[in-house]
Amino acid sequence: MQTVLPPPAEFIPVALPLTEHSAPNAYASILSGLNNLLPGVKLALYMLHEGLPEETVTAGRRLFDGRHSQIHFVDVSEWMQVYNPTHLETTDRKTFYRLAVPTLFAQFQRLVYLTDDILLRACPSLLYYSIPATAQIGATRDLLLIPAQTNGFRLPQAIAGAPLLVDYHRGALGVLDSNNYFQNGVLVFNLAQISSAQAEECGQLCNTLFWMNDQDILNRIFFGKVHFIHQNWNVCWGPGCVEASEALPAEWKKIYDEGLSNPFAVHFTGFPKPWTGWDGPYTEDFRRLIADVMRAFA
Repeated sequence: MQTVLPPPAEFIPVALPLTEHSAPNAYASILSGLNNLLPGVKLALYMLHEGLPEETVTAGRRLFDGRHSQIHFVDVSEWMQVYNPTHLETTDRKTFYRLAVPTLFAQFQRLVYLTDDILLRACPSLLYYSIPATAQIGATRDLLLIPAQTNGFRLPQAIAGAPLLVDYHRGALGVLDSNNYFQNGVLVFNLAQISSAQAEECGQLCNTLFWMNDQDILNRIFFGKVHFIHQNWNVCWGPGCVEASEALPAEWKKIYDEGLSNPFAVHFTGFPKPWTGWDGPYTEDFRRLIADVMRAFA
């Protein structure tokens, strides 16, 4: 399978999923990072897709081919056809694109992966260098899922007969401590440390039924090999997040509240999104970025 060549040494590689529909918010996520670049930092952007209209590509080049960034469009169609992700009832195809990273970017040393609903408020280079050379992946804990460990929450009946969350984490994923289950909206892949067998497993598990789809797959493969980056790099914020945070144990609630007051990256989880009508802290910042992006489509 074709692999992508690394960028020049002075560029920080950052990958995001891209579809025609998601282009405005994906490009806004990138723009938020560019607006926070430290002096001398340059980004190499890799947009993972399965076919795009020319206007989406043209707008991306207009926005991001310049002095401080370059943009590349990486077609993941072959990988998706080979591994054929199934059980798409609760997600969409692009959520699986991050599982292709260890295969398609095998020649890279390291790569930052972001979802298309992230507002960066710090330079992506700080994220890129946030994990030690020995870690395989960098991520934040899924804080808002922590209360479900002890409140009797059960998974849907279709998932292994509705087990308790803790039992599911241990039995299906091998995550022996649910506090160390990680969220996949912001990831640092230390590709030099990831084996070809692990890359293959990312694909092979795509058509196995999991509750959190690709996030569960990554936790199953990389549990125990994760470096937990500062929680402020993935502050989940959206409908229901405040209510979920109220159920957190005091030590985790303090971490979440501190992150929300000064996030390095805001992750707009759930629905609706800022661009489909949801209002809250940081949403207007994201909508302004989308407005800037849309001028490139004119």
